[in-house]
Amino acid sequence: MNLKSIIIAGKEILPLVEGGKGVNVSTGLTSGRWANCGGAGTFSGVNPDFIDENGNSIAPISFKGKNRIERQKELIEYGVKGCLDQARIAHEESKGNGLVFMNVLWEQGGSQELLKSVLEKAKGTIKAISCGAGMPFKLADICSENNVFYNPIVSSVRAFQLLWKRSYSRFKDWLGAVIYEDPWVAGGHNGLSNSDNPNAPEKPIQRLLEIRKFMNEVGLKSVPIIIAGGIWWLSEWLDYMDNEDIGPVGFQFGTRPMVTVESPLADTVKKKLLNVKKGDVKLQRFSPTGLYSSAVRNDFLKELEDQLERQIRFEEVMNFEKGFDVAVELSATGKTVYVNNADKEKLKSFIEKGYNKVMKTPDNTLIFVSEPRYKEIINDMKNCVGCLSACMFSGWSQKEGLNIKPDPRYFCIQKGLQGIAHTSDVEHNWLFAGQIVQRFFLDPFYKGGTFIPTIRQLFDRILTGY
Repeated sequence: MNLKSIIIAGKEILPLVEGGKGVNVSTGLTSGRWANCGGAGTFSGVNPDFIDENGNSIAPISFKGKNRIERQKELIEYGVKGCLDQARIAHEESKGNGLVFMNVLWEQGGSQELLKSVLEKAKGTIKAISCGAGMPFKLADICSENNVFYNPIVSSVRAFQLLWKRSYSRFKDWLGAVIYEDPWVAGGHNGLSNSDNPNAPEKPIQRLLEIRKFMNEVGLKSVPIIIAGGIWWLSEWLDYMDNEDIGPVGFQFGTRPMVTVESPLADTVKKKLLNVKKGDVKLQRFSPTGLYSSAVRNDFLKELEDQLERQIRFEEVMNFEKGFDVAVELSATGKTVYVNNADKEKLKSFIEKGYNKVMKTPDNTLIFVSEPRYKEIINDMKNCVGCLSACMFSGWSQKEGLNIKPDPRYFCIQKGLQGIAHTSDVEHNWLFAGQIVQRFFLDPFYKGGTFIPTIRQLFDRILTGY
């Protein structure tokens, strides 16, 4: 397949980008080898593994801090060290070919502090920062100070317009690319706005045209747009190539690089991905960021779904007129609240089935969980390390004046993602993946879910158009 190269961060490369996947799924090894093929490899800057003096990854991380503030400080220090180690590995593995990017989740705890520290110390190894999951207004400022390009990840022209008008217009020369991430089909956290219907996906063409039109108006005609989300065979995207209305364009692959020899995921996780069927990937709002995210349905996700079904409204004070006269004791505090008499049988059924631990949510509802699950939730909340700037699950916030009540309907994303990256337990951890993951099983390249390619083999395959 004859692909036109694009220029990003001042360098001409093949228009193929490895999407950054945290925690530690996109590493220095995977990104460096992708770059070595002539594209742009992206390692994750979200809690990456750091390397000891013997070259071994240190995981899981042990925290000594007595509170969340102290533990977040440790997490940032570990993160900086991990980013520097992964950047060095990526730079070495690339052998001077392609480009190496680092991906940052803007809403991760201490993202600005981490980014500043990494860029000051990683001179010459990271060419651009890709960043989304939030509105990274200060991204351009931080990157330009360190002579590093920035690639904002957006899902609509409105988001890019806000970023441009408030900040990016002042740092135009350091804008490497705009990554358009389809909010309906991409893996990980998705940029669905309140006006978007999660059940009514739109084709990307109209949004891409709107973004390019605005970019042309503000002098960004030569800056490429990288299409992310739903990319599998390039032969399906011919109408987007050499399209004057879209302009220079590249393609980001997030899902396919997860199943390679170099991917750090355990064989059990890769096998799970190779055998995903239609309907096994769910777009939902269980992430404690509060954002929509796309993940593979496993036992852990099913438990979160089931918790929502075991939910009853309550009132703090007995109210006979409304029928809230059935007393229920909260497991954490022993305090009595009241549920409606109409829910009495439902309450009895939950308890009889072993869901006898009662937890309060910020929405004046109760959820009923088993004792082991209750202990897990309490322990995870207690051990919060501040991995997010604001967490709906633990109630942690580094934002002054922002009061968040802990909500047991979410989960500890740090634990869930570290678990999927560092253990073989594919059923009890959090497995992000795009809607397109079901194509592993259908694509003859993977031989019915039995073949795992190297990154070089995958890259060469993609170049054929398939």
